[in-house]
Amino acid sequence: MLTLVISTSALTALLLSLLFFSQLNPTSRVGGNVVEGQSDFYELLDVIDTRFIGTYDIEEIIDQAMRAAVDSLDDMWSHYMSPEEYADFLATANNRYAGIGVSVMIDEETEGLRVFGVYEESGAYHAGIIVDDIIVAVDGEDITGLTLPEIRYKLRRQIGETADITVLRNNEYIVLTVLYSIVFTNPVSFEMLPGNIGYVRLRNFEQGAGDSFIDAVETLIDMGAVAFVYDVRNNNGGRVTEVTQILNFLLPEGEIFIAVDRSGVENITWSDNNWLDIPAVVLVNRYSFSGAEFFAAMLCEYDYAATVGEQTTGKNRMQTTIPLSNGGAVHISTGHYLTRNRISLFDTGGYTPQYIIDFTEDEMLLFMRGELEWTNDPQFTKAISLLENIIDNMN
Repeated sequence: MLTLVISTSALTALLLSLLFFSQLNPTSRVGGNVVEGQSDFYELLDVIDTRFIGTYDIEEIIDQAMRAAVDSLDDMWSHYMSPEEYADFLATANNRYAGIGVSVMIDEETEGLRVFGVYEESGAYHAGIIVDDIIVAVDGEDITGLTLPEIRYKLRRQIGETADITVLRNNEYIVLTVLYSIVFTNPVSFEMLPGNIGYVRLRNFEQGAGDSFIDAVETLIDMGAVAFVYDVRNNNGGRVTEVTQILNFLLPEGEIFIAVDRSGVENITWSDNNWLDIPAVVLVNRYSFSGAEFFAAMLCEYDYAATVGEQTTGKNRMQTTIPLSNGGAVHISTGHYLTRNRISLFDTGGYTPQYIIDFTEDEMLLFMRGELEWTNDPQFTKAISLLENIIDNMN
C-alpha cells in the first residue's frame, strides 16, 4: 500500500520517479531509451508546488516514487530500499542486526506477519512472542497489507527502545511490549547423532555461512562422522558466494553455478578437484528457496546426496544490490541461474526431492516452533534410515 499523492495511481508514481531521474541528468535513460516529454514531469511537479493546498515533503515524494517505480516492474524479488531500510538489509545480510528477534513471512489470509522463528534471548522471546503468532500492528498502527520493506520500516527502532507489538493468537489480539537489542543469527548449528552421523543445519547462506559450515563438517569428521544430514528446511537463501563456497568444498571438479545475464550469456563458476567423499542426505521443505533449493538440486545432480522432504518454492532469479546516491539502494533482478543440468527451478515450480515426505499441518507447526522431536519427524527419520543402509553396505 502506497501513501501520499502517488498512492492514487501507479502511473503517477512512475511519472514522479522519471521526473526525479530527469532532474539528475537531462539525458537520463530508462531501459536504454531517452526519456521524452520531460516538460510534462516538470509540469506535474509545478502543479503540486503551486496548486496543492497542503504541505508536502519533496524527499518523501521522491522516495515513494522510486519505490513505486521498482514495484511497477512486477517482480517480487526486486525492491527499493530507503537509507534506513538499506542499513537494516546490510545488517541482516551480515547475520547481525538490531531488532526484536523473529523470522517472519507474509500470512496470506490476514496479510500480517506470521512468526515462524523466535531467537533465544531476543526481545521477542522475553516479551512472549511465539511461533505462529501473526503480527498485525506496531504501536497501534495497522501493518496488514503492507509490503515487507514497508513493514520493516514501521518496525525500525534504536537499540534499547521498545515497541508495542499486536499479535493475533487463537483469534485473540494480544499487545506485547518488545525491547530492541542486537540479535546475532548463527547460520549453522551441528551435532553428532547416534551411528556417527553428523547433523548440520544451515539456516541461511548469508555472510559467514560458508566458513561456519566447513568448520562444522570438519569438526564432526574429527569426532568420527561417517555420513551427514544437511538440513536446509526453512532456509531462505542468501549470497551466491556462500553457496558456491560450500558446493566447492563438497563437490568434485565441475560446474557448480550457472549464472545467465539479461542477454543470455552464461557465466559459470567451477569447483576444484578437492572434494569431500562422504555419504549425505539433504532435507528440504516448502520454505526452502533460492540458495537452499539450488544447493539440494546440485548435490542431487552430482549424485552426491539423496534429497528428502517437500517440494521447494521455485526461485531462479539473481538479485544485485546497487547503492544509490541518496544512501538507499535498489535490490533488483539482474539475471537468473540454472542447475548443472540447465534446469530452471522456477520453470519446474521448485525442486522436487527424490523422497517426497510432506508434513501434516500439525507436524509443520511443531517443526516451526522447534518442538518436533526427531523421532516424530518423518523427513528426518527417512534421512537417517537412508544413511544407515549406506553405512551398513560400507561395512
